[in-house]
Amino acid sequence: MLRKLLQDEDAVSIVLGKLLNLVVLMAITGSIVGVFYLYTDSSSQKSMRAGFADLGSQIARDITNIYLISENSKNISLTVRREIPLTYGGKGYSIELKSLDNGYGYAVEIIDQSFLGYRIRTTISSIDASVNTSMTRPVYSGSGEIEIGMIKNDTVAWAWIQ
Repeated sequence: MLRKLLQDEDAVSIVLGKLLNLVVLMAITGSIVGVFYLYTDSSSQKSMRAGFADLGSQIARDITNIYLISENSKNISLTVRREIPLTYGGKGYSIELKSLDNGYGYAVEIIDQSFLGYRIRTTISSIDASVNTSMTRPVYSGSGEIEIGMIKNDTVAWAWIQ
């Protein structure tokens, strides 16, 4: 059948014309759908970034408040539980409390769990570098809540999120 279409001496065969129209229609429809998908994905990325920045600031504020409350105490244990959204921009995420690379201060890092793994880092500069964060483990958004805590005694202070 394809050979017959290619050897046709008429100006344009009806079947070949319909086939070309279908290909053009598919290309135009695909372009419109692709542009719409990129636009909606871009807006969900913007929403996710804004949500990550807000959540990181809230967690950093809670850690700073706990640290300031415990500053003049010798033996104290404080914890705060906060509900967190299950998704931002339609995607899950994880939260980590990390020491900064230069060793001065800490940061709350929120990482998108999608293929690209977008990261937002909120620096906490109000906490003494001697606070131990080894008890920290990543918190995943699927849990729906985060626990922020600090234990301080005469010799050392630990801060964590879990």
